[in-house]
Amino acid sequence: MRNSSKGNRNTKEDKSKKKEKIKYLQESQPTTVEKNRKPHFVFVNKNRINFDELANTVLFIVAFIGIWQLIYLLGIWPKVSLPSPLMVGESFYELLQNNMLITSIAMTLYRLTIGFFISIALGVAIGLAMVKFTGFGKTMGSFAIGLQSFPSVAWVPFAILLIGLNDFGILFVVIMSSVFSVMMSTYSGMRNIPTIYIRAAKNMGAKGIHLFRYLMIPAATPALITGIKQAWSFAWHALIGAEILMAASIGIGHILLIGREFQAMNQIIASMITIFALGMLFDRVLFMKLEDKVREKWGLKQEQENT
Repeated sequence: MRNSSKGNRNTKEDKSKKKEKIKYLQESQPTTVEKNRKPHFVFVNKNRINFDELANTVLFIVAFIGIWQLIYLLGIWPKVSLPSPLMVGESFYELLQNNMLITSIAMTLYRLTIGFFISIALGVAIGLAMVKFTGFGKTMGSFAIGLQSFPSVAWVPFAILLIGLNDFGILFVVIMSSVFSVMMSTYSGMRNIPTIYIRAAKNMGAKGIHLFRYLMIPAATPALITGIKQAWSFAWHALIGAEILMAASIGIGHILLIGREFQAMNQIIASMITIFALGMLFDRVLFMKLEDKVREKWGLKQEQENT
């Protein structure tokens, strides 16, 4: 009898423990309402697509093309000055069919990549030298601010007379138009590091190259990325202008130059759309993801949940 009573007590205790576990699991799991609130995205991982943003982009493009077609039908400007979207689409097809657009994009991106990376290397090196040597930093800082606002097109005649009508002249214009932005972002990013961080690192034994590598460079990275993004924009503007004015034999600027010479507005608009699409692609795919990763690493990214 005693054994049976003990067995009944044990079974009752086991049942009560199981009920408590089930209750705990139910409370810890999100409710169905909360589950339905979260994913407005196609994927749950980091590479997620926002349906609202995609719908707004498509709606804007459709509205823009519709207004463009309406203006064309009204005949406000002649067909030579403002072709229809269909005519621009045919120009796209012709440029793709003879491989002119693909080769031009490849050559332009090749020049942009070389000039941009040289600008980053020079800008970071000079910016670090400005931080190391205070007198040089103050003097160079005032000159760099003035040269940063210097129009990129103004470097073209200087490059033509100094270097000539070749790719080196185009690269010179690209570098001179973007290097000062990287330089000033490196300089300001290093100078704006809170002093308490440096003192705390020194108290823990960090000095020399270790202080520079593990504290100063990571702390200045957000400002440096902003400067690099701005420098890329300056380099992109300078490159297209240099390709047009220096009569490059191949490139997106070359397509614009041919369209201007032959008054082919549909080709000009096709080139402009290509420039816009490449700029938006680089911003969304490269710089926005890089900036998000840095902000997430430093705890600056705030997740916005749609309720």
